[in-house]
Amino acid sequence: MKTLIAYSTTLGCTEQCASKLKDDLGDDVEMVRISRRRKYNLQQHDTIIVGGSIHEGMIQRSVHKFCETNLEVLLQKQVGLFVCCMDPDTDEQRLIDQAFPEQLVKHALASGFFGGELNIKKMNLLQKIMTRKAARLKKEPDIDFQKILEFASKIQKLRSVSRLDGPIVHM
Repeated sequence: MKTLIAYSTTLGCTEQCASKLKDDLGDDVEMVRISRRRKYNLQQHDTIIVGGSIHEGMIQRSVHKFCETNLEVLLQKQVGLFVCCMDPDTDEQRLIDQAFPEQLVKHALASGFFGGELNIKKMNLLQKIMTRKAARLKKEPDIDFQKILEFASKIQKLRSVSRLDGPIVHM
C-alpha cells in the first residue's frame, strides 16, 4: 500500500517528525512538503497522512488549504492527521479539531500530537520575540518520538484491518 505524508513546516520540526514517521512506517512511503508543491496526485496513494505545526493556535495556511481543496479525495482514502506544537500543556484533541476540517477528523484512522521544539537559529526576529512567551512554559518543548512510533503502529494496524474489510465507504 502506498502512503503519502503531506506536511508543512515553518522551522523544520514538522519535517523532522514527518521523516521519523516515514522511517517508522517502512517501505513505499513518500513525503511531500505541501507549501512547495502545487499539484498532487493523491489517487495513487492508499493512505494519506497530513501534518503541520501550530503557531498561535492555528495550523499553517497551506495545510488548511490542502485539506479543504482535496477534502473529497481525502474522504475516500485512509487518512492520518498530526500536529506539532511547542506547548506541552495544550489540549491535544482540541488542536486537532481546530486544525483540520471536522469531516476529516471524524474520518481519520488516527490523529497525533508530536510535541515541538524551538530552533532559534532558523527564527526571524519576530519569531525570536515570540519565543519569550514559550520561555514561560513549565516544561521544555521537545518532539515526542514515542508518540510518532505509536501513531505509525496504529496506522499500520488499522490499514491491515481495512485491507481485509475492503475499501472504506462513507455515507
